[in-house]
Amino acid sequence: MVNFFRILDGDRHIAFCPMNFVADTYIGCPHACWYCYAPSFVVRRGFEDSFQAFRKFRRRFKSKSDFRKIELAIEYGRVGGVCDKKQERLISKAIEHKHPLRIGSVSEPFGLPLESQYGDTYRILEIFISHNYPFIVCTKSPLVATPRYVNLLKSAGDRAGVQISLISLDEKLLGYLESRPGATTPSAKSRLEALRKLSDEGIFTTCRIQPLIPQVTEYGMRDLIYALAEANVSHVIVEFLWLPTGHARGMGLKLKTALDMYCEAGGCVGPELAKFNNNVYEYYISFSDAERAYGRIFYSKRKIAELMPKFARMVEEANKEYNAKMTFGSGNEETSFLNFTENCCGVDRLPAFSGYPKCIGQTALRIAREKGRVTLDEMMRFYNPSIETFATLWGKRVKYGYFFESRIFKLRARMVGDRLEYVYDEKAVPGCGNE
Repeated sequence: MVNFFRILDGDRHIAFCPMNFVADTYIGCPHACWYCYAPSFVVRRGFEDSFQAFRKFRRRFKSKSDFRKIELAIEYGRVGGVCDKKQERLISKAIEHKHPLRIGSVSEPFGLPLESQYGDTYRILEIFISHNYPFIVCTKSPLVATPRYVNLLKSAGDRAGVQISLISLDEKLLGYLESRPGATTPSAKSRLEALRKLSDEGIFTTCRIQPLIPQVTEYGMRDLIYALAEANVSHVIVEFLWLPTGHARGMGLKLKTALDMYCEAGGCVGPELAKFNNNVYEYYISFSDAERAYGRIFYSKRKIAELMPKFARMVEEANKEYNAKMTFGSGNEETSFLNFTENCCGVDRLPAFSGYPKCIGQTALRIAREKGRVTLDEMMRFYNPSIETFATLWGKRVKYGYFFESRIFKLRARMVGDRLEYVYDEKAVPGCGNE
């Protein structure tokens, strides 16, 4: 069995994520980013043990027959043996709708030395391209911008995109946040250059500024966004760091250690974080509106609402400076009203990506903004692989009212008879009781 395809089926993914059909060509990751959440969900141990175990980078595909199974799934919908049995119905539905696949969800698809030795990701991309199936690859590796891969990606036309994760241009800072003994992550310069090369070749590029670490990387955002516009990057996603609940203290301490070393070497952090001795966990829980939900501790909603519009404006200003057309997406659903496109990933800009789920919160917000209100009947006309769960979430009562108004600025729930609808309200604030 090749457990390759997955639908991310948590409430947040079903309700808000346009790219929750995912796959990983390898297992684990060769990089060393101390802010990474993946080990906490993939390897159920203490933080340090999970982190080290996840760094055991290894192959998923063992034989040619494994690749053949992927071909049969894409060509004929035969998903047995390529996913968890419990998800077979969801995966079949996703493939039927040509739900774009995100390759590189919790692993590095271009990780060395495995990809240079075996080329498993190259083979998978060949399969998807030969079947005209849309996909995004998410990576930190400049290998994706080498001629062999560029030529392959160009052959996909508008059915492919590349997302490269880059949270700062400060190489010294990244040296502490993204490295450990025996492992490093590609430099910021190399990743920015990879984005430039891919963009120059006409490939749809996205920079994932995920996570944005408040009081740390927020101060370099203008330089980063302007550099991305100058490199003609297509889209940028910004999302604030969240801490996995089970490992929040451990991750906070590791980040504190990295930031302490950075400061000792002449760097600095913001005054709010400095008050907590560089401990991100202690800083986060100091906010009364720091939400704990879905196995995560989120940053203050008030601070997200304060800062995210500034980053959206930076994109607009950078576009004017360089005559660029880069679009912006908020990875925090609360501020999805700032999105330049119909969803945070910007995939609606690519015609071949029309199969992405439109039955999501961003669509509800758009309809409500255009018409003043939106009903469940209107939303059910759109695709979502877990549409029954979406319908349940529509009317779900939570601590502060109903589910969607608790998560998105400018949406407010209203009962009309026995029917729940959401209305557009400029003053509606999630998590603060919109009564």
